[in-house]
Order: sequence, then C-alpha cells, then structure tokens
Amino acid sequence: AVAKVIYNTIGNSSVLMSNLVGPVEKMALANHPVNGLYFTATGGPEDLTITIISYEKILRIAMKTQKGFIDEHKLKFYIEKAAEIIFKAAM
Repeated sequence: AVAKVIYNTIGNSSVLMSNLVGPVEKMALANHPVNGLYFTATGGPEDLTITIISYEKILRIAMKTQKGFIDEHKLKFYIEKAAEIIFKAAM
C-alpha cells in the first residue's frame, strides 16, 4: 500500500528532490573500500531529479534531467555560485 502511494505521488510530479543522511565512517562492500556514495530514483516521469546524500561528512548531490531540459553549463554555474554564497554565510 505504501509503495502504491509513493509510486502514484512520484508519477504525478515533474520534480523529485530527496535527501539521505549517509554513514559518517568509512565502509566497505565485499572488502572493497567505498570512496563515495550517490543515489538517484529511476523509472519516474519527472523532468528533474535531485538527490542529496552525505558520506563521511561530505555532501554529494546528484541530478538527473530529461535530455535537453536544462542547460547543464548554466546549471553548474548557478549551483557553484549558490554553494559559495551558502559557504560564506555559514562562516
């Protein structure tokens, strides 16, 4: 029942944004060290998906869009600019 509600909600959205607190200590899978984690939702109809996760206190942001939906160079510029402003304000 929960999966159906989530699927129906995502199925009617054009933007999906999710965040997840990840492990604060280094981890390994099958004795192979994990250098970083990213995740994203797949299979939905949304035009833009933004997922945020932390791993070892490092924030990682993944974005997925429909082809041609966003100018990636402008998006990268504005995200970097916003990160600088947030960083300066936090200091």
